[in-house]
Amino acid sequence: MPRSVNHVASRERRKKVLKQTRGYWGRRKNVWTVAKNAYEKALGYAYVGRKLKKRDFRSLWITRINAACRVEGLSYSQFMGKIHKAGINLNRKALADLALHNPSAFKAVVDAVKHIDNTGGKTATKAAPAKKVATVKATAPAAENDNYQKIEGIGPAIERLLHEAGLHTFQDLANASVERLEAILDAAGSRFTTHKPGTWPRQAALAAEGKWDELKAWQDELDGGKE
Repeated sequence: MPRSVNHVASRERRKKVLKQTRGYWGRRKNVWTVAKNAYEKALGYAYVGRKLKKRDFRSLWITRINAACRVEGLSYSQFMGKIHKAGINLNRKALADLALHNPSAFKAVVDAVKHIDNTGGKTATKAAPAKKVATVKATAPAAENDNYQKIEGIGPAIERLLHEAGLHTFQDLANASVERLEAILDAAGSRFTTHKPGTWPRQAALAAEGKWDELKAWQDELDGGKE
């Protein structure tokens, strides 16, 4: 009577693992005993990596939200406490996406919760200033925006960010501190952090005074708006 073996099934099990190890280095891709150990180890690393990925993304979202909140005068913890008190159901992923890709929408969320106190109601002392801010915002669009692209180092995207941050004229830009400009760029995402606004206020001051020849001569000495 012939000996009963299970070669077909065992070969299928081995082929199933070797199929997953294609592309591995050396004997890990085609030697069963080595490939089996490498494959099992890779499954363990993948399980841990899925957990770490969630942690890393949460940290990234918190960093983006915090940077955008600082521009509006709030810390991350203050903002998240107020947004929960206000009952706004936006998670950190959605808030971080707004802060990076739609700063004006994120600013609207911040304005909606800025005057919420720790008990969930609006503070009586801050109710009156809120009306003043609304009045200023209502009249702001009437003022014509200066062309910030005449400032070396500022393109259309950065010009839009500055206008959304409340800077509309050359005089506004001249009065802005370099720290505030850096905070606006940091809140807009990593693509803007490479820009250095150190010379922008001084260039804007010359433009506001109408000293275009002096500005042009200085810009010829600058390298992309950098000294």
